[in-house]
Amino acid sequence: MNEQNRLAMGRTTARPVPAEERLLRWTGRFFYFAALAGLGVFGTYIVLRATGATFRNFEQWHELVAGLSMPTASIWIANLGIGLHFVMGTILVLAWPILLSSKIRARHRAVHRWTGRVYVTAGLLAGIGGMSFILTHGAYLRAASVAFGIWGTVLMLSAVMAYVHARAKRFDLHRAWAIRLFAMVLGSWVFDLEFRAWKDLTGGIGISESETPGVFDYALLYLFFVPNLLVAEFFIRNKHKRIALPRKLKWPMVAAFAAAGLVFAYAILAVSATHSGKYGKHLLQLVAN
Repeated sequence: MNEQNRLAMGRTTARPVPAEERLLRWTGRFFYFAALAGLGVFGTYIVLRATGATFRNFEQWHELVAGLSMPTASIWIANLGIGLHFVMGTILVLAWPILLSSKIRARHRAVHRWTGRVYVTAGLLAGIGGMSFILTHGAYLRAASVAFGIWGTVLMLSAVMAYVHARAKRFDLHRAWAIRLFAMVLGSWVFDLEFRAWKDLTGGIGISESETPGVFDYALLYLFFVPNLLVAEFFIRNKHKRIALPRKLKWPMVAAFAAAGLVFAYAILAVSATHSGKYGKHLLQLVAN
């Protein structure tokens, strides 16, 4: 046996990746790029509607933007608080690709550090602004005030802890809290997606059009952020582990993720790119002009 044959036999051949694993990876990439596009549209919507560039401003700070009289301190605090929430929320929605990029973190440490400082500051201020609005004005339901208060508390806690652990150079804990922070940031966007998808795909079961909320109206108050946090916790706790699914579960997982991806894509398009969508009816009006 000549030297060339021995080398060829000793060379380790790469095992082909099974089709189901490739599909799971592609599905993961799809979710990433769909979120990138969808959150970009969401951030644009916030900026344009909050500044009055669209046909209607946000009702929560109508008095401040319209220059109306605000006779009490609580009205001032509510308007300024929700305004702070909008501004800081825009930063949270648009800056995440820089913060979560592993390439930027590895090659451009200063960019990552300063983006992180801006991001956690925005998270804390967005929470403070939202909480001040809830305490002085209240959400549309008392139950919503409670749920949004919990969401805002977790948002602020995640921002503070991400900063504290970064300063102490406990980078694994820092990344864990940064992931939790991003999971909470997703909440305000996911709220609109879940509402539209459920309304269209189920015919509005559990959604009430009267003053008395329906079952889904109450459920949505926690569905918009609790599942995000659970997924974040799973990712954090299994970040350095290779999850090996039983072979019989791989194709069902592919099917489940594919179905979720279709619903996710539908909800993004329905909310963002149709005249009946919460964002689309504002943004498409500008494009038409």
